[in-house]
Amino acid sequence: MRFPLIIVIISFCLMQQAAANSFSPTRMHPDDRLIFTLFTDIWQNQPGNIDLKTIQRGVSIEALQDMPLGRSNFSIAAGLGLSSHNIYSDARYLYNPADNTFDFHSLDVDYDKNKLSINYLDIPVQFRYRTRSTVRDFRFYVGIRAGYLVNAHTKYEGIQSPGPYHIYDPEYSHMAGERKIKIKEHRLGNISKYRIGLTAMVGYGSINFSLGFPLINVFDGNSAEDMLPLSLGVSMILF
Repeated sequence: MRFPLIIVIISFCLMQQAAANSFSPTRMHPDDRLIFTLFTDIWQNQPGNIDLKTIQRGVSIEALQDMPLGRSNFSIAAGLGLSSHNIYSDARYLYNPADNTFDFHSLDVDYDKNKLSINYLDIPVQFRYRTRSTVRDFRFYVGIRAGYLVNAHTKYEGIQSPGPYHIYDPEYSHMAGERKIKIKEHRLGNISKYRIGLTAMVGYGSINFSLGFPLINVFDGNSAEDMLPLSLGVSMILF
């Protein structure tokens, strides 16, 4: 009688284990590996001589490796990205030889376009949570992003402002208003080479809301060194 009883007990234990395994969640499939974001920057603490447009258009794209943590709904993601921030204002970012700095100088002439573009190569790292029991996933991601400045340039179209194209010098005030120019200037100064900031994303399905805020200054050694952008955007999951 003992042998059949042992067989029954072993069989019961195996059935219980199989039932437990059937309810255990499988490992989460890697997802959200290519993210495209359109955003606007809300700049804080801008100097009094700068009047910014309401919408400061920016764009970013990130390719990340998603690494699920066991069988949970959590994962860690890291990768590379590119982002472009644009400052549209009524002040040109010009070199001033009097103090050897680049800074914002108010425009007193008519213009069609005036912007400063700041572009970064980024390394984003995210701690992620997303659901798996619904048709469309709910997600909440928080992270940190480090970046290196790969390009900064200005674009200006309009009446020539005081100074020879890209230099601020009141002595050239007689040149203002004489002709229209279209100029793109590189090799700018007083912009930090590195950045680091906090990020967050929340949403449902392929459309999500994103937030970014830097932890170090964008500008260095000029009147705009306290300016910091709060980036609000819409992120689209491409893959």
